[in-house]
Amino acid sequence: MKTLLAKVVLAISIVLATPVLATPYCAGLENVESLLKKYQKRGPFYSDAETGWIIGADQLKADFAVSEEATELWRLIAAEFKARGAQLVVLAAPPRPLFVPEDVVTAMGLDGSFDRQTLSQGFSDYIAVLNQAGIVAPDLSVLAKSDVSTSIYFKRDTHWTPRGAALSAAYLRSAMAGSAGHDVMPEVPFSADYSEKGSLSMVVEQVCGERPRPETVPAPVFAKHGTASDLLSQEAGGPRIALVGTSFSDRYQRDAYQVADALAHVLDGTVENHAVTGGGLVGSMTAFIGSGVLDRGQFQTVVWESPYTTALTRVDGLRQILGALQGQSATHHTPVKIGPVGDAWTGVSHAFDAVAFSSLEIETPGRSTGRLVVELISQSGEKTRIKLIKSERIDPAQRSDRWHVALAALGMTDIARIKLRLVGQEATHGTQLRLLH
Repeated sequence: MKTLLAKVVLAISIVLATPVLATPYCAGLENVESLLKKYQKRGPFYSDAETGWIIGADQLKADFAVSEEATELWRLIAAEFKARGAQLVVLAAPPRPLFVPEDVVTAMGLDGSFDRQTLSQGFSDYIAVLNQAGIVAPDLSVLAKSDVSTSIYFKRDTHWTPRGAALSAAYLRSAMAGSAGHDVMPEVPFSADYSEKGSLSMVVEQVCGERPRPETVPAPVFAKHGTASDLLSQEAGGPRIALVGTSFSDRYQRDAYQVADALAHVLDGTVENHAVTGGGLVGSMTAFIGSGVLDRGQFQTVVWESPYTTALTRVDGLRQILGALQGQSATHHTPVKIGPVGDAWTGVSHAFDAVAFSSLEIETPGRSTGRLVVELISQSGEKTRIKLIKSERIDPAQRSDRWHVALAALGMTDIARIKLRLVGQEATHGTQLRLLH
């Protein structure tokens, strides 16, 4: 009898100790070769059909390391906005995997490849350095430890929910005021519904043959309080705010998650949305700068929204943005003669001190999208290569055939030679190269 009882206890112990494994929507999601080419860089995808959560491998690899070069460029970008009478603030969406319940992560078998603490600390450090550089940004990763953590992101989409957007805006307001971000906007009722089809559900449909049901979540109703939508359609006082960002603020070619409305509410002003889906780190911001509205002093605050998959740390992109700002305010330019520029490298010998100029401007007639690579070579042969991007997702009316590179914090100043390459393009005649100051 004792032996039988011991065996029963042992069997129960084994069952209790064995982790519950997730049931994926289908095995093909975890096989990169089963995915469409456009999804392969984001996969494999881990899922749990019972809870509905889906995570792409790309979300587990987010890198928030900040270089000294990036920090200096942030400081200079913030100064350019300040010189135009606007405060630049950042609304950086926190890493989505932090908001997936721990038991779901364990069930998916991701414990070995996903270090929650490292990812959280990396994001917090990134935000801290942004603030040190003079750009106010709330650490939204703290929401992962709140009692509403599972309502910040959709389970089957990569974006935040309307509640996640509203809370993020409230935390931004608190950061701008220098206070703790505990205001959860109790005066705003979440009495509406929003239904999200889900970008990750689309992946499931294409791989597994069946699409999960849409997610329906609560959405705020700002207009009942005479803010947000009402203010946007009336002559209203308060600060004028520009929202510049990505699909987090421009989903389905509209502000589906009410980011602009939330900002209008918490900042008690009017918001003009300049976000562009697919614009990346550079696209929407350079289009906004190029529009001239910033130089006309129309905004007191510019909110730079950034997703967790595109941290504002890429130096080449920051150089392009700072260069665009400097290009708008440059008063003198020194032309540098150069031949046609295309897919083959075109170079010109031209010695100059980078400290004496703010930026480099390249005008490529008829080429306002694509990739332009700039290589600067010092007198000693040291090379710095900068990759510039102009997205096709930007409205043609807002595109420019002028590319800019800020020359600050290069690490070398005695430039001897400049080389250019328009990747995959035929030679562009009439290319003009200028040093701005």
